[in-house]
Amino acid sequence: MRDQCLGRRQARRLSRRFAQVGVDTAPQRLQQMVAGAPVADDEVTDVHFALIATRIKRDERIAKFGRLQRRGTRLLIFLGLILVTLNFLCCIAYLLVSLTQQA
Repeated sequence: MRDQCLGRRQARRLSRRFAQVGVDTAPQRLQQMVAGAPVADDEVTDVHFALIATRIKRDERIAKFGRLQRRGTRLLIFLGLILVTLNFLCCIAYLLVSLTQQA
């Protein structure tokens, strides 16, 4: 994490994401850590944990979105099949009505 540049917005965003997984680190402290300030072992452990936890949380969110997308696709296919079936039934009814009128 050293020798990188972490802007103020990025630090605030990262701090908020870390807080969501239970690691409270101030944005200024994150900037100092990235800039190369001395870091305690427990802070390094907390940051690594937070990075891993946010990655897992992100992966879970992406998986949930994928499941919702597949579910929506199946629903649309099902509705399309219902419309095709209703159209077929209407065509059959029209055919029967026209055949009975000719007879």
